[in-house]
Amino acid sequence: MIREFALTDQSQVINLQEEFMTEFFPEFANDQRKYEWNADVYSIHEHYIEKGGKVWVVEFGVNIVGFGCLRQVNSNTAEIKRVRINHQHRDKGLGKSIIKQIENHCASSKISKVLVDTDDRFEAAKSLYSGMGYIVYRTETEIKDGREYTDHYYEKILQLA
Repeated sequence: MIREFALTDQSQVINLQEEFMTEFFPEFANDQRKYEWNADVYSIHEHYIEKGGKVWVVEFGVNIVGFGCLRQVNSNTAEIKRVRINHQHRDKGLGKSIIKQIENHCASSKISKVLVDTDDRFEAAKSLYSGMGYIVYRTETEIKDGREYTDHYYEKILQLA
């Protein structure tokens, strides 16, 4: 079941983000900068809800197994952030369901442009976004701690009623 984030979900959302960091960024496991980089997840209410954003969680029984955030950029544009699915629940369409939920919210709020970004390591995310009609409008490569990362920035124009 997908529902809006509640403050009582905070610790499970943090656990999902930490699981994600361990799985995909093991080189930063003991790096204190991860708290700065993930400050929004450690305080969802402050970084999203209080600023007009939204967060949805995927609930499976009593556990949160996924989440996705929305940050409003301006009156016409919003950005999808932090779509995370527990590794045991991937490949079941949950990420796509969260993105559809976010798009439906945007459309009903008269937000016509949705942005999202990911990097080269996340082929499944790149495939998902492309398959849902998102178009790459920019790529950027950066070197962080001697490793090269290429970010892909996508956008989608929603059809508003």
